[in-house]
Amino acid sequence: MKKSLSEYHSLIDLFKEFREHIKPVVINGLPNFTSNAMENQYNGLKLLQERLGNIQINDWDIPHQVDYHVLRSEMNGVEFDHKVLKQWSRDPGFYNLTDGIYPRLLVHHSRSLSDWGLYEPELPFTAKDYEGFKLKLKVIPKLFDQAKHNLTDAVPELAEIAIRIKEKDIQLLDGFKKEFLIHHQELVPIVEKAIVATKDFRNWLIENKSSMVGKVGIGKENYNWWMKNVHLIPYGWNEFYTMIQNDYNRAISFLKIEQNKNKNEPGYHLTSDAAENLSRQGDAAIKLMKFLNDEEIITIPDQLEPLPVDQYPRVWGSSAYKRPNHMGFFEQTNDREPMTNIAHVFFGHYYIGDRKIWYQKSGEHYIRDKIRLYDIHEARSEALAFGIEEWLMQAGLFDDRPRSREINYVWQAFRNARALADLKMHSNEFSLKDGINFFSDNVPNNWAEKDDDAVWWDIEETLRAPGHSTNYIVGKNMMHQLMMERSKQLGSDFTLKLFFDEFMNGGIIPISLTRWELTGYKDQINDLLSL
Repeated sequence: MKKSLSEYHSLIDLFKEFREHIKPVVINGLPNFTSNAMENQYNGLKLLQERLGNIQINDWDIPHQVDYHVLRSEMNGVEFDHKVLKQWSRDPGFYNLTDGIYPRLLVHHSRSLSDWGLYEPELPFTAKDYEGFKLKLKVIPKLFDQAKHNLTDAVPELAEIAIRIKEKDIQLLDGFKKEFLIHHQELVPIVEKAIVATKDFRNWLIENKSSMVGKVGIGKENYNWWMKNVHLIPYGWNEFYTMIQNDYNRAISFLKIEQNKNKNEPGYHLTSDAAENLSRQGDAAIKLMKFLNDEEIITIPDQLEPLPVDQYPRVWGSSAYKRPNHMGFFEQTNDREPMTNIAHVFFGHYYIGDRKIWYQKSGEHYIRDKIRLYDIHEARSEALAFGIEEWLMQAGLFDDRPRSREINYVWQAFRNARALADLKMHSNEFSLKDGINFFSDNVPNNWAEKDDDAVWWDIEETLRAPGHSTNYIVGKNMMHQLMMERSKQLGSDFTLKLFFDEFMNGGIIPISLTRWELTGYKDQINDLLSL
């Protein structure tokens, strides 16, 4: 036992070394993604993988073996990054300052530990933040110069997305300039140079897009390897497609049943101003908390307060009353009935902090306490958030809000349509345009316009992070299986509260690993290890 514990501590040391190794090398504030830097990172990764493979875990207890497989899957993610995704040479959007909605830099690399994010600052700067933000602005021209040299395998459709987002980047920097004229005039020349460089890079992409030849999708074989070896999902593309198409059909059928049932109910009421919008969401948050307690769905830790105002899903800073002539999907749904997304955000995201459960004891599992790389956490957390929307509805949360059930099924259809587009684009059956059109056309009520930022954001997200959209639906189905299996194991001792407490206490790890820990069933992991 002592030997296995010492070996486990060596695993933690290896994890720390691995996480340090994959951080981008930063030279005078500029992250280095040149071919030489990436080659060095990959060569170092192979040595780390070899050391991991030499660790014997057969006599470890299951939780410690699970931690081993978490590290293995993250290393596989970095390997895939270098062999297939190659975002630094393939995706011009890797160098965007925003992702089309949120202000951040190096969006995809944030999935692999970049801390070089450019967020909107609170002005005037504190002394602590000033120099760091100044440096980030200062290196933007150098970043785009580097990008031009790095993008040797650029994909034209990813460039098209990047060009669109460059307009958002320019708006972001223009906003900084206006604020700096008031608070920090000495920064104005720096941000002006950043604006010029951003426009220049946009123009470079426009001029060079026609000569780019890479495919937007990674192909079925690569997709399957990614999902099985990184996200530890024991299924493949064909199974995903069947599962998601069936779920989409179900969502539309149930929506029509609900619409028929509610035909004599009052119509939806869109919020008319900010106060009403926030009040409606606040009421929903309080009702949700009460419901979770009263119905004994999950243990609510004492320190967890009702969802605060700044966490409400305020449709990315917009709302129907702000843009009555151009409402995107989030405005259309949340402004009619916010409860579905409140449940999603609270249970799936706010209920966790820094990618770990609020009430999980820190330090019990060092590896699990860290944010997962490559959206591995989302294969579990988004599945939970998506699943809880319907589970709470079936539990009675929406019984006094009949039209809320309609909104719930609209959300389901939205996410399934997005996932089908994900699969078809990555199999290269759909172009970018095909994916956007399919996604938009298959969202009920015409609530997702083809030019809406939310649609483009979702398409961009799923192209950069294969499986991101798929994992919502597949993960939800895996949780259905896990709930069934635990109910059989526990018999009359099974309760929803026990199940969700157990599930949450396992941390933000792939569901197949959680299943192994909770049930003792290792068949899915064995199948994945035999690949």
